[in-house]
Amino acid sequence: MKNLILIALLASVSAWAVADHHGGPDNGRKGGLFKHVDTDADGSISSEEHEAAIAKMAEQRRNRFMDMDADGNGSVTKEEAKAMQKKRKKTKEKHRPRDKAMD
Repeated sequence: MKNLILIALLASVSAWAVADHHGGPDNGRKGGLFKHVDTDADGSISSEEHEAAIAKMAEQRRNRFMDMDADGNGSVTKEEAKAMQKKRKKTKEKHRPRDKAMD
């Protein structure tokens, strides 16, 4: 099961890492995801750059999982996942720019 999840994650990350079709906000990455992954700025993503992007994203996902695992037992319950979802929502709301009309 873990292998299936890992394969699915890597497949989705691979497709996402090379995509440059984002027209909206790009999470602070000026120039979009493609330029963010193209670390040598040669206009293409090498297999090394692709693997580095996958490794970075996998590490971020591992860290997120460990953050969700509140009791540190190596698994995440629905309750832990819901608690993290609420925490992330509060953080997003806290950092969301306020509407000036509301001030």
